[in-house]
Amino acid sequence: MPGPLDQLPADATTLARKVADLERQMKELRAARRMGTATVGRLRIYSADGETLLAELGPTDDGGGGLWTRGLQGDGIPVSAELAAGELRFRPIEDGVNEVPATVTYGTLPESGSDLTLTPGSILASDWRSVVDLGSTAGGSPPNVLVSAFRDVDGVGEVGPCNMDLSGVLTAANIAYGQVTINPSAANTPTSLAVTGLTVQGSAFYGFATAQTTVPGSQVTGVGTTAVSSTGLTVWVTRTNTTATNINWMVLGL
Repeated sequence: MPGPLDQLPADATTLARKVADLERQMKELRAARRMGTATVGRLRIYSADGETLLAELGPTDDGGGGLWTRGLQGDGIPVSAELAAGELRFRPIEDGVNEVPATVTYGTLPESGSDLTLTPGSILASDWRSVVDLGSTAGGSPPNVLVSAFRDVDGVGEVGPCNMDLSGVLTAANIAYGQVTINPSAANTPTSLAVTGLTVQGSAFYGFATAQTTVPGSQVTGVGTTAVSSTGLTVWVTRTNTTATNINWMVLGL
């Protein structure tokens, strides 16, 4: 009856070759098992030709522990990272910190346009959270930007007002403002000055004016606007004398 030694190769060279092959296979197996926790310094992604480098993925260099996708900007090759329509979610590492994760949501409808929504999440589902909705419109209509608040109470969504702080000067294409100086032609006689050259956006326009004065009602008896349009307005002032008067004006388009 053959024993275990009878199953060994007949010569030492064959035996050594089989042992070496077994050691190689064991190393490959251990390496494959370690891949789940292996540290990769940099991952490079090539195009189908195997030569064109499209992007590199590696750890950030600030010690923050994040991942950094590096395109070849220095070589003038445009690189983009594309994601399908859907939702990205962000949440703290600790469990139970917030009920609603922060999200970036993107969707598109060919007949109406596309929509990108940003929300910061909330501690409780019933808490108000701010929403920034960036929407494009099919057919050449102007796009929309909506800033509002949203919360979910017992499965029912509610939309509400949202406070917005601006660090800087707010400018808008539907608002124009300035100052003119009017020299009354005579006492107690309305005198006007036309403001032209405006390009206010909107379909309906409203004009406002106020005088810079310390004698309202006694010497400055009236200020007004007429002929308000997207391109200008006429500002009026009436005084009991002919003192030059600075008038602040504004046009609002809606």
